[in-house]
Amino acid sequence: MVNPFEKRATEYLRDDEAFLAVVTPEPLETFFRDPAKEDRLYDRLVLVVGTPGSGKTTLARLFQYQTIRALLRNRSIDSHRPLVDALTTCGAISDGQPIVLGARLSLESEYREVWDFPYTSELKTGLMTALLQSRAVLGWIRNLQAAGVSVEEIEIVPRPGAEAATYAIGGATGAGLLARAREVELGIYRVAAALVAPPVDQIDQAALDGYRPFDVIESFRLRTNDQIALLRPLIIFDDAHRLHPEQLSSLVHWLVRRELRVSRWILTRLDALAPADVLLDRAIEAVEPGVQRTREITEIWMQSDKQRARQRRAFRTMSKDMANRYLGQMDVFSRRGLRSLPDLLSTSPVSLSTSKSDAVASHANAVQKRVGMSTERRRSLETDVVSYLSARGENATDLRLATTTVLMERYGKRTPQRGLFDDDIEIEPNRPLKADSGVVDGAQIHLLHRHGRPYYFGIDAVCDASSENAEQFLQLTGRLVSQAETQLIRGKEATLSSAVQHKLLRDRATEMIAEWDFPQFQLVRRLADGIASQCLERSLEGNASLGGGANAFGIPQSEFDSIPNDFPELARVLQFGVAYNAFALVRNHGGKGELWCLVELSGVLLLHHGLTLKRGGYLERGVEDLSALLTAL
Repeated sequence: MVNPFEKRATEYLRDDEAFLAVVTPEPLETFFRDPAKEDRLYDRLVLVVGTPGSGKTTLARLFQYQTIRALLRNRSIDSHRPLVDALTTCGAISDGQPIVLGARLSLESEYREVWDFPYTSELKTGLMTALLQSRAVLGWIRNLQAAGVSVEEIEIVPRPGAEAATYAIGGATGAGLLARAREVELGIYRVAAALVAPPVDQIDQAALDGYRPFDVIESFRLRTNDQIALLRPLIIFDDAHRLHPEQLSSLVHWLVRRELRVSRWILTRLDALAPADVLLDRAIEAVEPGVQRTREITEIWMQSDKQRARQRRAFRTMSKDMANRYLGQMDVFSRRGLRSLPDLLSTSPVSLSTSKSDAVASHANAVQKRVGMSTERRRSLETDVVSYLSARGENATDLRLATTTVLMERYGKRTPQRGLFDDDIEIEPNRPLKADSGVVDGAQIHLLHRHGRPYYFGIDAVCDASSENAEQFLQLTGRLVSQAETQLIRGKEATLSSAVQHKLLRDRATEMIAEWDFPQFQLVRRLADGIASQCLERSLEGNASLGGGANAFGIPQSEFDSIPNDFPELARVLQFGVAYNAFALVRNHGGKGELWCLVELSGVLLLHHGLTLKRGGYLERGVEDLSALLTAL
C-alpha cells in the first residue's frame, strides 16, 4: 500500500467512508465553531482564506450532503462521533439529521476561459454567474441522488412572489430544475469550449436568458418515505484563486448581496488577493459601495496571527489525531497493534560522544576563567541547573554543562569590567542568574550547531515545525513513517531515535524548500535566507540573550503598513512568502512600548537553518533592512 502520509490521502479517497476514516474534527472546532455560534455561516457570504495544504478542500468535502449522509449512516463508529458533534455545532446537523444541502464546486475548469473572451464585463459576468448557478443546482441534485434520493422526491421552496423567476429556472420540481440546469450549462459550455469566441448574436439563447436560481430558492424539500425534510442549500466555491482577479472581484460583488437566499462560501488562497489585502489582514479590499464588510462578509483565515497559542495547541491535537488515523490505514503497523505515531518517536536525547562532551566541558572551563567566576559560584549555578533539568526529566551531562555555560556568559554580561587589582574579588551580577526554559533552549541550539546534538525530535516538534499546515505536517511525518516502516520490515523496532528523527526532518525540510516553484520563489528564498542568517548569528551568542534565539524580524507596525504603497516589490515577495508557507505575519505584537509586525520564518525554514521552534524571539529591524535583503548578493 502507498504510504498515505506521502500522498495527501483525502485528495484521492473517492469513497466517503474511507474519507471519513481519516478526517479529524479539530479544524471545524478551531475555525468554524465561533462563526456558527454567532449565526454567521449561512446567512451571508463566507470567505475562507488559507495557504496550500491548510485543509480548505477537506472541509468543503466534509460539508457536502452525501458526505454528511455517509457520516450519519456510520455514526456508531467511535471515531465518527466527534465529527457528528462538530458538524452539529457548526449547524449542518440537527437532531441527528442533515439540515444543510451542501455541494462543492471547483473553479479550476473553464470559468477563467469565459473571462478571457472579448465580451463586455456585464456579459462575461452574466455568463459566469449563470454557469455557476446551473452547476450548483446540478451539484445539489447530484448530492441528493448519491445519498439515495430520487429526482421525483425533490422539489424547491421558492421565495414568495417569485413565480415568474421560478418558471425561468425550470419550475419547482426536481425534474424541471435538472432539465433547465443542464440546458443552461450546455449552452454556456459551448461558448467556453469554442476555440474562437462566437459573436454575441450566435450565443445559445439558453446561455443568455434570465437564469437566477440563487435569487429564487429558499430551501429544498424532500418527500421520502412519507416524511418531509427541509434543507438549506449551501454552495461552496473552491479554488477561487484560479479565477482572474477581476473575475474574483465580480464573483464577490455578486455573492455579497444580502437578498440571495442560498448560503454561499468562497474558498481561496492568499495569492489570489492583492498584496495589501494579505499584508494588512483583510480578505477582499474592494466591495460594493455601502457594503459593511464586517456585517455582510464572514472572513475565516485558516492561518491567523490571533490566539496563536490556542491555534498551536489545537493543531497539535488535530495533527496527532490525523497521524493516528493515517497510521491505521497501513497494514504493517496495524497488524502489530501500532496505532499511535507519537509512540514511534522517541523523546530521549542522544548523548554526545566522549570527545564532543570533553569539548563542551573545556569550553565551559574557558568561559568560567574568562568571566572571572569562582569555583563556588559555578558549583552553586550547576546545582540550580541540575535541579531545574531534573524537574524536566533531563539529566544529560552535555546539556548541564552547556546550560551552565550560558549562565556564566550572562554573569560576564551582568558584572562590571574588573580592574587590574580586582582578581580576587567576587562581583555580584546586577540581575540574578536563573536556569529557565529560555536558557536551556539556548544551550540546546548551541549544542546543535557546535556539536551536532539532535534538537528536532518528538511529535510536538514535528507539529510545531509544520506551521499549522496539514500538508506540511504530512510531508514531514511521511518521511518518519517510511523509516519506521523500513525498520519493521527489517525486523527491527519501529521506534525512531531522536538522532534519526532530527536528520530525517532536516533533510526533508531542505528538500521541501528546494521544491519551491511558486511565483517569486527565488526572491522569497533570498529574503528568508537573509532573515535566517541574522537570526542564527544572534541565536549563537554565548549568553543566549533571546533564549532559544530569534526566528523573525520585527518591523514597527506603522512602517510595515506603508509597504504596499512605498515598497511594492517587497510587498509582492512578502505576499507570496505568506501565501506559500514561507513566512507568517504577526501583526501588532507588543514589545518595548511599541507595536511590531513580526515577519516570522516558517517551520521548514527553521528546520533547514537550525533555529528555534519557539515563538517570540525577533530582531528589531526596519522596512529598509527587509528591502535591502532582496538586493543583497
